[in-house]
Amino acid sequence: MRTWRVGTISMGAALAGLGVVLLVSQFLHLDLTTIFLSWWPLVFIILGAEILFFVFFSRKESSFVKYDILSILFVGLLGMLGIVCILLTSSGLMDQVRAAVKSEEKTVNLPGFNEKAGKGIQRVVLDSGSYPLTVESGTEESVSIFGTYDELGMETSGPLLKRVEDYLLVQRNGDTLYISFKDLPIQNRLLDTGSMDLEATLVIPAELALEIEGQSADLVLKPRQLLNDWNVKGSGNLSVFLQDNSDIKIEARGADELEGPKDGWKVNEGKPEQISENDPAKKNGIFKYGKGNHSLTVTDTIHVTVHNP
Repeated sequence: MRTWRVGTISMGAALAGLGVVLLVSQFLHLDLTTIFLSWWPLVFIILGAEILFFVFFSRKESSFVKYDILSILFVGLLGMLGIVCILLTSSGLMDQVRAAVKSEEKTVNLPGFNEKAGKGIQRVVLDSGSYPLTVESGTEESVSIFGTYDELGMETSGPLLKRVEDYLLVQRNGDTLYISFKDLPIQNRLLDTGSMDLEATLVIPAELALEIEGQSADLVLKPRQLLNDWNVKGSGNLSVFLQDNSDIKIEARGADELEGPKDGWKVNEGKPEQISENDPAKKNGIFKYGKGNHSLTVTDTIHVTVHNP
C-alpha cells in the first residue's frame, strides 16, 4: 500500500517560490511587500491542488493518504501572514510602514509669505505657536516670513508644506494684521517623533507696532532702529540683539532672570513677586539704550537676555 503525505509538496513549493522571489528582488530592486501580497495566495492553491490530486489518484490504486501536519502548519502560517498584510494594506498601515522604512530626514524651505502693509496697517499681532522665532524690523513696507523646517519622508515625496496656509493663519482686520503659526501636520504617525523643528524669521516695517504671544517658545528680537513700540508676553527664553544706532527702552515685568551687560539692567526696588514658595521670585527691570524713545515691553517671560553691539 502506497502512502501519500499531503502538505510536503506544498511546503517545498512555498519555500522554493519564496526563495526565488527573494533572489529576484535583490537583483531587480523590487518591492518585497508588493510581491508578497501578490504571491502568497498561490500557497493555498498549491495545497488545495495537492489534496485534490492525491484524493483523485487514491481511488485508482490502493493508497493511504497521510497529512503532513508540520508542512500544513507552515503553509497555514504563510497564509496567515498574507492575510495580516492584506488587512494592514486595506487600513493604510502598510503604506505607513513602507514610508517609515524608506524615510529620510530633510531640511526644507518654508513657503515664503510676503504682504505689503501699506498705509492701512498700523499694528501686527503675532502668535508664534510652539516654535522658536526670530523677529526683525526692516526698512521695507512689507511683512515677510521665511525659514526652514525638518521633516521625515520618502526621498521621492514632495514637501510637507506646499502653501503658506499650511503653516500660517493670516487675517487682516481694520488696521491690524493677525498672524498665527499653526502646528505642523503629520503625514505618518509612525514617523512622528513628538516634535518637528521649524525655524522662521519674521520681518516687519520698523514703524509698525508689534504684539507677540510667545506660548513659552524661544524668541530672538532684532529691533534695529525701532520706530514704534513692541510688546512680548509669555515667551520662554528671549534674546534681544541691539546695534549701535538702536534707540530703545526695554521694560521687563515678571521675568525669572534678567541678563545683559554689566550695570545695564536697573532692577526695580522693592520685594520681588513670588507666586508660591517653590517658584523663583519674579524680577522687574528696565534696560535703556540710546534715548529710549520707543519701548519693548516684556511680560511673564522666563529668561531675558540683552546683547549689546
